[in-house]
Amino acid sequence: MDNKDPRKKFFLCYFESTRKCNLNCRYCMAKAPRAKPKDHTTELSTEEIKRLVIDEIRNYCSHGAIAFSGGEHLLRPDALEILEYTAKAGLWSFINTNGTLLTSDLLKRVKTATGGKVIFVFSLNSILPTIQKWSRDDSLWTVIKAARLCLKAGVNFFFITTISKSNLKSFSTTVNFLKLKKIPMLRSPFVTRGMGNCHQELALTPEDMKNIIHPVLRNYALSYVSYTPFFAGPEFLEDKWKEMNVEIDQLGCQAARGFVGISAEGHVAPCVHLLDNNLKCGNVRDIALTDILRNNEIIKAVRSRETLKGKCGRCRYKQTCGGCRALAFYKTGDYMAEDPTCFFEPVDETTRSEHEELQNKNTTRFLEFIKTRDPWKSLF
Repeated sequence: MDNKDPRKKFFLCYFESTRKCNLNCRYCMAKAPRAKPKDHTTELSTEEIKRLVIDEIRNYCSHGAIAFSGGEHLLRPDALEILEYTAKAGLWSFINTNGTLLTSDLLKRVKTATGGKVIFVFSLNSILPTIQKWSRDDSLWTVIKAARLCLKAGVNFFFITTISKSNLKSFSTTVNFLKLKKIPMLRSPFVTRGMGNCHQELALTPEDMKNIIHPVLRNYALSYVSYTPFFAGPEFLEDKWKEMNVEIDQLGCQAARGFVGISAEGHVAPCVHLLDNNLKCGNVRDIALTDILRNNEIIKAVRSRETLKGKCGRCRYKQTCGGCRALAFYKTGDYMAEDPTCFFEPVDETTRSEHEELQNKNTTRFLEFIKTRDPWKSLF
């Protein structure tokens, strides 16, 4: 490895290891891709995953993790073998699962295979059963039962919530439940990738963001890992990174900075939401993943933020938020366009958000959480 290119301390590879699934969720991103690949149409084999994904992430960062998703990763016959290899490579595994296949026995086997270096991620779109069922093709009880199994087995987990028009009314109730339990969450924006293209009516507006979504997120520090718009001050964040010795480029859009997406067939995008489109970042079967991450022009542009357009390009928070690149792409066809859901209207880079002070305070709380709690302090 080039010594002039020091390894990142933390990086997450979001790898959709298979398109196979035992559910039929209404707006699944992995089904019905807009741009079906013309080459490399088969899913990566066990050995390809080890050599072209896991080994490459190990070489790219010292504190790495791979989020195995799909489809449903646990449907792969080699799922445990892949998880074991990931742990032996010194990496953490995040398992994004619908929870239907999880039993106490399987959980024990996963824990053994990973040596405990595993975090489960469950989709909780609403704490209200009817809304959860509508979006997830399964009952709320499946997720609750899976979380209880993790608690009993001493395995870490958190929830991911995909926000769309379908769950806006219950979003505050859902997050308040997680806040009460002190469970971290990750917000995922609804995008029109895959089956989402059939549900354009679920797309969010700046008004939704301003009046419903952002007030809830900015008041819960354990949701701060990645969302936009994000108004923590750039000077504040730079000082905090140094003070707390935390390696996170920013807490807004993580595309190409904190993580990257890889499809089951090995195609790479700056973000998992941008897979299956005509963004030619390369395929791990053709180009080493580390080379794609360092040299691909799309990845580099998204990472640098210097050519962002519209209000994102003139925003004070360009480097600490960056606007959602996926939402920009699906709205305009340009991944460097302004975030269409942002309600902030900066005149130039001197314009400050009224929410900056609060976001600074809660960012401190979030950083204190990940620096003092297992397993997060091992990752950051």
